[in-house]
This record gives sequence, structure tokens and C-alpha cells, in this order.
Amino acid sequence: NESFTTTLTKQFADFAVGLKYDDLPPDVVLAAKNGVLDFIGVAIIGSCQKSTGILRQTLVGSDRRGAASVLGTPLMTSATKAAMVNAYAGHSLDYDDVQPIAGGHMSGAVLAATLSLAESQHLSGKALICAYVAGFDIGYRLGAVRRFGYHLRDHGVHPTGFLCHFAAAGGASNLLGLDTLQTRRSFGIVAGHAAGLMRSFGTMCKGQNAGNAAHNAVLAVQLSQDGFTGPEDIFDGDGSIFAVQGAETDEAELVRDLGKRFEIKNNTFKIFPCAGWRNPIMEAMIDVANANKLKPADIGKIELKVCSEVFGLPNYPQPRTGLEAKFSAQYAAAVALTDRAGNVAQFSDQRVADPELSALGQKITLEADAGLELNQVRATVRTTDGREFSHFVAIPKGDPRKPLDWYELQIKYR
Repeated sequence: NESFTTTLTKQFADFAVGLKYDDLPPDVVLAAKNGVLDFIGVAIIGSCQKSTGILRQTLVGSDRRGAASVLGTPLMTSATKAAMVNAYAGHSLDYDDVQPIAGGHMSGAVLAATLSLAESQHLSGKALICAYVAGFDIGYRLGAVRRFGYHLRDHGVHPTGFLCHFAAAGGASNLLGLDTLQTRRSFGIVAGHAAGLMRSFGTMCKGQNAGNAAHNAVLAVQLSQDGFTGPEDIFDGDGSIFAVQGAETDEAELVRDLGKRFEIKNNTFKIFPCAGWRNPIMEAMIDVANANKLKPADIGKIELKVCSEVFGLPNYPQPRTGLEAKFSAQYAAAVALTDRAGNVAQFSDQRVADPELSALGQKITLEADAGLELNQVRATVRTTDGREFSHFVAIPKGDPRKPLDWYELQIKYR
């Protein structure tokens, strides 16, 4: 049905299937390579997590008969299963890249889906990079327009779980060479699966939001390729993804400079394995502790001020597990000041159980400040002997305005 010649769905489908590697400027290719390196690194370390092991055993078992690798293991399985497990692993530690403007994490699902398909179909690295750029762009734009990602979040829907279904489907459609109609149907098919709950934060289930997106996208694209039909205009009209979520969109903004302005250049890479806005908290506390040689025994009180927009996100003031600690501003500040580090070990169940960290966390207050921008943090430390130190993070390390370079990304990978 070609009556939808000007629909948003068709424009996104045309972009997804039409983008070629040779269309990508060098800085876009470099941004994609950075994302690939980062995803593989966080997925391999994520493959060691207990939660990933449970999912892998339940879904894959000891399978070695498939055509797609389960990262961090010798296992081979189907493209759909590999996509799910690898996306889960990549998101399990909250160490994967993030897009604060869109409100989600695009790379895990998009790369898990396209990597499993590229490997199983013996496709090239250039094909993978092109598909990644296409999918990332679609997911980012959907989340950023009229702050749709934050609208989802405010209504209890995890933006990663919802948006990445369309991002991964767009990337997979590009990779497999679907035509425009098949791609429109892929978006429609995967829309029936698009979900994810904010309630999952701090549990093993959060990573599954990315895992489901990758798995469902691969399945949707394979179904469409084989002739399965689905809605062809899922981004348009009364039954669109925006309408069913009670949101409005801006059609002109959604597709402005599509194919000319590549959103993958707006990627943010984390330096600490915890939820996004806790990263600048850790950065601030490590800097102030190092600069003033502070120890936990010196601390009388710590005040943290953060952007009001993130203040309502799930937070565990006294976390019981490493997973909960990833969503604790108080724990992030306490462990960063104490250890002057923020690696995977700082978010283990064993480290979280330290009573000294719990005691320090009770000296930390968290406030919203309407004058702060997204991911800005102002930390004020008052010592037991009356001294006061303040530190302001205006642009956190890893933000595209203050990016990690290739060498720094390699250090994180290793």
C-alpha cells in the first residue's frame, strides 16, 4: 500500500534501507567504531555476571550448534537468542553508553541484534557499522523528539526497553537489505513487543529490557523478510507509538536532516558502571577526595545537588545489593570518596555490604536544583573539623562535549 507516501514510518524505512557505508562521514564511522569497542567490552564483562549466567543457561543451555556467538563464551546459538543474551550482558552492569537527550541506551540492543545477524550471515564489518548507525539514529530521534523518552520514563515505561525495539529493527533491516515495505512492517511487528518497566531498576530484570528489544527486533525483521505482515504506519496517526503512549510528536523535527545529521555523534560513554546521572556524582567525589586528601572519617556531611529532571528517577538511599547500588546516589558518592575509584568491584554485593559505606551514605543528602542542567552535579563536603569543599561538574567526562578518546576507551575496554 503506497498511499502512505509521506508518512513518518515510510521516511524512517527509506532511511533505514537506503543508508550505505559510503554515505557515512569519517567522524561518524569513528563514532560507530568507538561504540562497537565499548559494547563488546561491557558485554564480555557483563557475561560474567550471575544474572547473565541464569539467562544464558535458561535460554541457550550448552548449545554450540548455532551460527551466532554468545559473547564471553564458546557457545553458538540462533541469532535471536544470541541477540537477547548479548544485549542483556551489555546492559547488565549499566556500563554501556547512554544518550541523555533521548533518555535511553541505544547501542546494546542495536549492536547485539546486528552483530548476531552479521556473524550468522557472514556479512562485513562495514555492513555492521552502517546498520548500527542507522538503528542508533532511529532510536535516538524517537526518544529525543518532544522528549518522548522522558515522557515514557515519567509514565513508568523504561525508554531503553521501548525505543530500542525500533532502533534494533531499523538497524537489522538495513543489514539484511530489506525493502521499504518490509522495513515498515518490521517496525509494526516489533511494536507489538515494545515494552520495559522503570520498576525493573535495581533488579536483574533491567538488562532484559535491552535483551528483549534485540531479540524481538531480530525476530520481527526475519518474519517480515519471509513475508509476514504487520502495521505499515506505526509512527503515524491515531494508533501510532506516540498516540498509544499519550504523547505528541513533532513530525518536522523527527526527520529533520535525516541522513545528513547522524545522532551517533551525540553518544555518551560511561566511565563508571552505574546509572547515568550517578556517573558525575562519582566523578565529583573522586576529584574532591583526591584534591583535599579526604577520608571517610573526615566527613561530617555531604550535600549533593542534581538536575530536577533526574531527581524523580529510582534511587536506593541504602542499597542492599550491587544492582540496587547502581541506582543509589548516596552509595555512588560514598564508595567514590572511600575508594577513590569506581570500577566493577565497587558495585559488587560484597562491597555494598560494608557497614562503613552504609554509615557514610547516611551522611549524604540529595536535593533537586532547578538551576542545574541534565547530568550536572554540585557536591559540597563539610568535614568534622569545620572545613568545607565544593566541586561542580558542568560537563561529565564521556559526554560528547568532553569525550573519551580512543586511548581512554581502550583502557576502559581492558
